[in-house]
Amino acid sequence: MTVQTRLSGVRSALNLILISLIAGVPRIIGALYFQREPFGDAYCYIEQVTSMRGKMVARVFAVENLYGFWLPLYQFICAIVSLVVNKPVYVTRLAAALAGAAVCVLVYLCTYLLTSSIRVSLLAFLAIALNPFHLEYSSSAMTDVPHALLVIGSMYSILTKRWTLAAFLGAAACLIRLESWMLIILVPAIQFILRRKVPILTTLILASGPGIWLLICWSATGNPFASFQAHNQYMVARLTAHPEFSQLTLDRIWIDGNRLAYSMNIAVLAGCVGGLWLLWREWRKQPKWTIPGESSNAQDLFVCLSFFFAYLSFILFAYLTKNNTDIWPRYGLVLFTLGLPILAYSARQFFSERSELAVAVLGIAIVVGAFQVKTQAEDLARFVSQPNRAEEIANYLRKEYVSDPSIKIFCDSPEVRIVSGIPGDHFYHSFFDGVPKDREGFVGFLRTKGISFLMIPEEDETSTPSQLFPPGQARDTGVFEVVIPPPDDRRADSLYRVRAEKLPG
Repeated sequence: MTVQTRLSGVRSALNLILISLIAGVPRIIGALYFQREPFGDAYCYIEQVTSMRGKMVARVFAVENLYGFWLPLYQFICAIVSLVVNKPVYVTRLAAALAGAAVCVLVYLCTYLLTSSIRVSLLAFLAIALNPFHLEYSSSAMTDVPHALLVIGSMYSILTKRWTLAAFLGAAACLIRLESWMLIILVPAIQFILRRKVPILTTLILASGPGIWLLICWSATGNPFASFQAHNQYMVARLTAHPEFSQLTLDRIWIDGNRLAYSMNIAVLAGCVGGLWLLWREWRKQPKWTIPGESSNAQDLFVCLSFFFAYLSFILFAYLTKNNTDIWPRYGLVLFTLGLPILAYSARQFFSERSELAVAVLGIAIVVGAFQVKTQAEDLARFVSQPNRAEEIANYLRKEYVSDPSIKIFCDSPEVRIVSGIPGDHFYHSFFDGVPKDREGFVGFLRTKGISFLMIPEEDETSTPSQLFPPGQARDTGVFEVVIPPPDDRRADSLYRVRAEKLPG
C-alpha cells in the first residue's frame, strides 16, 4: 500500500476541517484574549516586528534591518502581514495560533502514517490539541510553535517522500531557530540511508537557510559571525550576573531536567525509548544492515526517531557545553510535537503484543504524563488569573502618558513598553548608545534627556539601572521618588519618578 493510499481516507476534507477547528478555535481565542506573554522574549519579537513594519512603511527597509539577536524569518513574515493589519501584537499571536493548529493536524497525519489507525491518530491529536502548555505557547508571540510547525512539516514531507519540500521547510526552520541548523546533516543523512543516493539538491537547499543568515550578518556588521559574538557576549553577561550558572550541579541538573520533562512529557520520552527498542528489534530481523521495505512502518519509525533524538541531543549538548545556561520548559515543545506519533506507535505495538513488562512501564509513564498535564492546566489557570507587576507599571505609565503625551521613560522591560501602548520613541533603554555605566553619569543622562520615569526591572544581566541600583538603593539616593516600589528587598520590577533637583553631593 502506497503512502498516498494510506492517507486518502484520513486526509478527507471533512476530517481535516473538523480537527483544524478543534485545534484552531481555542488557540485563536487565546491569542485574542490573553493579556500577557508566557516568556519575556515575546515582547522583544513584537518590538522587532513593529520596527520592521515602520521601516517598510517609510520605504527605508533594507536587508540590514533583518539583523538582530534572533533569527528573523518569523518577525519578517509578521511585519509583512502587519502592513495590512497594523496590529503587531495580535498578528504575532495569531501567527503562532495558526501554526499551533497546523502542528496538531500534522501530528494527526504523522501518527496515522505510523499506526494506520484513525482512532489512535485522534488520541494523539487530542493529546496535543488540548495540551495546556501547547495552548499557552500557541497563543503567544513566541517562535517555538511556528518553529515546531516547520520541523514536523519537514518530517512529514520525508514520510510522504517529498524531499525537496522537506528541504525548503528545513531551510525555513533554520531561519527561525538555531538548533535546526543540524537539519543540514540530518535530512540528507536520512535521504542517503533510505534512497542510497547522495542528496546534493536537498543539502544545497537546506544550507541556504544558514547561508542567508550569515549574509545578513555580513551585510549589517561586516562580520558574518556577528550573531555568534553577540550570543557569547550575552552568555558572559549572564554568567557575570549569575556566577552559580558557571558550574553544573546536581540541583541545577535536576531543575533543568524537570523543566524539559514538564513540556516534553515523561510519557512521550518513554514512548520514544520504546520506539527505539522496537526499531532495534525490527533491524535484528534483517540478514544485514538494511532499512525494511516500504510496506513496513519501520522506515517511518526510523525517520521520526531520528528527528526526535536529534533535537533532544542538541538541547542536551548545548546545555552540557554551557552554550545554554538553562533549559527552559518551552524547549520541550518541539520534542512533544515530534514524539507524540512515536508514543502512539509504541503504545499500540506493546498493547497489541501484550508484553507485560513493556505495558507496565509505558502505563506508569502515561499516568505520570497525565499528572504533568494536570500541573500544566493549573499553571495555565494561574498565568491567566494572577496579577502582574509589569502590567501594573505599564497601566500607571499609560495614565501618565494620557495626561502628558511628552513624557520620556527609561525602561529596560519590553513587556512594559509593549503593554503600556506608549509609542516607542518615548522610551530609552540600556542598549541606547552613550548610556553611562556609573551612577552619577547615569543620573546626568536621565536629566539631560528630560526623562521623567525610571523603570528598574528584576533582570540585572544587561540592565544598567538594575546593576547601578540594587534593591532598596534607588530610594536612598534622593534622586528618585518611589512610585511602585518592590514588595521586599529582593529584585523586582519597580517604578520611580526622576526628581527635578540635582544629584546630592
